[in-house]
Amino acid sequence: MEPRHAELTKALIHDITSGVYPVGSSLPGELELAEQHGVSRGTVRVALMRIQELGLVSRKKRAGTRVEAAAPRSSEYMPKLSTIDELVQYGAATQRVIHGAREIVLDIELATRLGCPPGSRWLHIETSRTNPEAPAHPLSWSDIYVMAADGSKIRKLLKTDPSLISEMVGKTTGRLVKEVRQTVRAVGVPAALADVLGTAPDAHALEFVRRYFDQSDRLFEVVVSLHPADRFTYSTVLQRQG
Repeated sequence: MEPRHAELTKALIHDITSGVYPVGSSLPGELELAEQHGVSRGTVRVALMRIQELGLVSRKKRAGTRVEAAAPRSSEYMPKLSTIDELVQYGAATQRVIHGAREIVLDIELATRLGCPPGSRWLHIETSRTNPEAPAHPLSWSDIYVMAADGSKIRKLLKTDPSLISEMVGKTTGRLVKEVRQTVRAVGVPAALADVLGTAPDAHALEFVRRYFDQSDRLFEVVVSLHPADRFTYSTVLQRQG
């Protein structure tokens, strides 16, 4: 399924190139576009950023979004991957299972791995994600760490709210995800998770460590996800800018 921001980007490109929004005119505001297309304001922002990169519009605070060209710089639009919005889409397309949640104090080893202060308190949430169309074995296992103060506010929501943990934190604390820093490495599946994931111990897997920073550049969540190699492919699109 194509990400919602890609669908909206194509719709906006069509409206601009077909003259619905001629050069010199302004696009509707973010909230109005979100209501028109039935998407979130975050999805609208990603789509507007895409058409700005194509040279179709310019964006200025208090001035809105102005149409600058009737055709994109490139003859073909290719959505980029690895956006925060696509993390949300991945969460929407898979089913999460909560296996446990408990508050912990980070020792030096775990704190170093997560990039957090030793001795700080975090809520540790164990989860797996399954493809509803192939539920025999999970797609991934994740150890999610949320600051204890935020974790106390979302703990009761874990089994009823299907949204990403970062979204839950945002709903209850007002935090916005400004940036996600991600590292990926090849690992073997730990013996303790082999049965849960339906793999042999030390089978090939990809480990993703994602660190979520809010609008104040504060680290508030770390997700360590393990994806067995036989059921997950990670791809990116690199584009030359300018």
